[in-house]
Amino acid sequence: MENTTLENSIREESARAIAAIKEKEALEIMHMDEIYSSETDNFRKQTESETEMRIRQELLKIKNKTILERRKIKLRSIEKFINRIVDEAVKEIRSKPHYKQFLIESICNFVKEVQNDVEIRLSAEDLFLEKDILAAIAAEDGNHKVVITADVNIKWGGCLILDKERGLIFNNTLERIYFRKSLLIRQRVTNILMKNSQDV
Repeated sequence: MENTTLENSIREESARAIAAIKEKEALEIMHMDEIYSSETDNFRKQTESETEMRIRQELLKIKNKTILERRKIKLRSIEKFINRIVDEAVKEIRSKPHYKQFLIESICNFVKEVQNDVEIRLSAEDLFLEKDILAAIAAEDGNHKVVITADVNIKWGGCLILDKERGLIFNNTLERIYFRKSLLIRQRVTNILMKNSQDV
């Protein structure tokens, strides 16, 4: 009988010990699950935050690139528009009687300043004025030997004059005149376009 009580007592003690170990083990597992769950949740939140931040950065880059591309397209359009206007203006200038006067006066003023022979280069379209130019130079000062040739680089008009002796060049082509004023012309046209776009 005593053996049975002792055995029962040992069994009960063992059962309590095992139950205590299982309970401790269950608490530790639960505690570890909470830690892992918290770490997983933190990792997920951090990843989501980093992903959202990266998406925002990429969207900002795309937005900035789009704005830049729009500006480039607008500037190219303005540039084409200005070039078209200038081409039309030059054609208009050349069709006016004042153009012939401008050309002859430009040439005569330079030729008066030099004592040497000169070569006058014109646009092929202006070669029909050769006789008028030579007559005007002769009327001013008939001592110069003058050669008039076509220059394929002069597309718009005006003249290029070379003092053959000293190598001096007088460039009064419409291209050169436009080049000297091109920044001002572009600024004015751009300002007009911007003002008109705000009025719409």
